[in-house]
Amino acid sequence: MTYVFDSSALSALFRNYYREVFRSLWLGFDRLVDNNQIISTREALREIEDGPLEELRDWAKTNQDIFATPVAAEGAFVSQIYSVSHFQHNIEMRKLLNGGKLADPFVIARAGVANAHVVTRKS
Repeated sequence: MTYVFDSSALSALFRNYYREVFRSLWLGFDRLVDNNQIISTREALREIEDGPLEELRDWAKTNQDIFATPVAAEGAFVSQIYSVSHFQHNIEMRKLLNGGKLADPFVIARAGVANAHVVTRKS
């Protein structure tokens, strides 16, 4: 099984589950990373790079191969998302409120194209 992580889920993981305390969680997470079962998108990396968590930024820099540049099929998927007026409004409002970066449609598109599961966190 493959999981596409949004920056919010990675932030929650790094903020709340310390490696020295939650050892088995991190062993499993690192195993999934090593087996290419955790993936993400370049847009999530951009959100992480602007985020406050230094440990997460360092981890993302070390694991940049997880954060793929969207392929054409993902671009087409994002286009389908934006074709729905309800989503256009919600996504644009969130983008404006969050300083112009929004990985959500790209995370969804990556999961759709890769037949993977989205891992995110409600803000």
